[in-house]
Amino acid sequence: MKRIIFMILPLLAALMLGSCRGDDGPMGPPGPQGPQGEPGYDGLDGKDGRDGVDGRDGVDGEGFKTLKFTFTVENNDWQLAGEESEQYFQYEFNFPELTQETIDNGGQLTVYRIYDDGYHDALPLTRYHKDSSSGDLYEEHTDFGFAPGYIKFFVTYSDFITNDKPETMMFKVVMQYY
Repeated sequence: MKRIIFMILPLLAALMLGSCRGDDGPMGPPGPQGPQGEPGYDGLDGKDGRDGVDGRDGVDGEGFKTLKFTFTVENNDWQLAGEESEQYFQYEFNFPELTQETIDNGGQLTVYRIYDDGYHDALPLTRYHKDSSSGDLYEEHTDFGFAPGYIKFFVTYSDFITNDKPETMMFKVVMQYY
């Protein structure tokens, strides 16, 4: 029994002394300055623009440019293309503002389909329809492609039935480049 009391007594004393806490005193003086650390990595410098200027602030009119164009493909202008089992409609416009230099230097095109009510949908676009006469469901995919001096719009139906040409469609093309 004495053995148990002598084992428990130091434990109780440690708990009582360790749990006492008073007010915190004032902050001590700062420690000595540590050694200088290794320099950090700040990343690679970006590529300079034309004539060594970055162009982001529009130096001499050579900054980031945005041009907007509207193209309308009339119902009767859509042309049938592709293999017989995978036909689609297309129409190509001359687009002289789209140059090889613009494409090579990271220019980008964002294209929207514009609806009569003023709403815009970005391409590529998939819409779901129900044929009014047969009740069949199908998808209409609208997208685009481009080459220097040209832009082409495409409409593909999921059932590849091409009896009727697509409706008249208006597109807004936003070209951004340096």
